[in-house]
Amino acid sequence: MTRVAMDKVLGYAISGFIAGFGVWILVAGLSSGVPALWACAALLPIAIGLCSAFGNI
Repeated sequence: MTRVAMDKVLGYAISGFIAGFGVWILVAGLSSGVPALWACAALLPIAIGLCSAFGNI
């Protein structure tokens, strides 16, 4: 693979990790005492991950 392709793969992997972390917060927060708070908190990393992955299309 070329350097440009590896950079792109790494960028998508990092974006996927950030969005996945937000989904993990959402799923873990749904079983907590205040699920609405955790759902709102999970939206930020999900949005950042998705914007990072698909922002330059």
